[in-house]
Amino acid sequence: MANAKITNATLLADGTRLAQMISLEINRLLTDTANLRNSPYLSYAGSINGIGSDTIAVRKYGLGGRTSFKSATSENSDEAANFEDVDASSVNIQVARQYLIRNISDLASMAGYGSQDLNPFILASDMAASYETRFAELTSDAADSFTTIKGAATSDFTVDLFFEAISALHTADSNLGADGPYCLVMHPVALNQLQDSLRNETGNAVSMMSATADMLAVKGKGFIGNLFGVDIFRSSHVNDAAGAYFNYMLSPNAIGFADGVPTSLPSAVDFMTMGKILVEMQRDGTAASTQIIGHGYLGFNIVDQNKGLLVKSST
Repeated sequence: MANAKITNATLLADGTRLAQMISLEINRLLTDTANLRNSPYLSYAGSINGIGSDTIAVRKYGLGGRTSFKSATSENSDEAANFEDVDASSVNIQVARQYLIRNISDLASMAGYGSQDLNPFILASDMAASYETRFAELTSDAADSFTTIKGAATSDFTVDLFFEAISALHTADSNLGADGPYCLVMHPVALNQLQDSLRNETGNAVSMMSATADMLAVKGKGFIGNLFGVDIFRSSHVNDAAGAYFNYMLSPNAIGFADGVPTSLPSAVDFMTMGKILVEMQRDGTAASTQIIGHGYLGFNIVDQNKGLLVKSST
């Protein structure tokens, strides 16, 4: 019998070694779950649970000094006929069903690495992050309905465009102006364009500001920094169409949202409430698999057109 050196290659050929081993750590693909849900820029209209409707009406009144006093004709003139009505209107926010369904076979669960691999419970706990992603998507969908628009598909997002957007809020509603603070939600490409524009600012107040340097620093998703008093958020969920990204600038109460959470699922074998969502597991015994179903109820609408705008930039 010839002498033979034992090598990894020969053991692979004999089937006694694995070509590769799976890492026990679940490495997740890139995600973007950052949103404005817990920020002051969105108005929470409430929950539809127990109100007898899937729609909440947000009432708007012209108070807070919107109507001024008038000068009387004389010291004893009767001004009873010169009363002022209060401007009143409402906006409806309709809540709709949002869902995510996963399906995993029994064999896939059995052959996995227990708690370090995909299983029904790992998939169930991940539903909360998917809800946050959906929240960001629906926020951007609502912002697309702003009627004030600055920028265009033919132009990059520059410092000049940034100031145009601020000016639009300052002069909104017949120059009454939207109360601050302001925030700007930007697509990553638009943010890169703004950062490039900031780098090209030289010899002026913009180039000397510490906020300018902060904006050029490398950061992750979500909140990027504050520039000229405007909070900047980066989001991959900003929509695009016809060659333009639909970035948007908001002041508080520009966009409102409402939600609802199922309180019980009759005949459901296993379910759990996770914040604003409910997750249930449903067996399909004949197929030897388990469905993991996430239920969420959410709705958005623009509450006040004067408090926000679209800021378009080239893709």
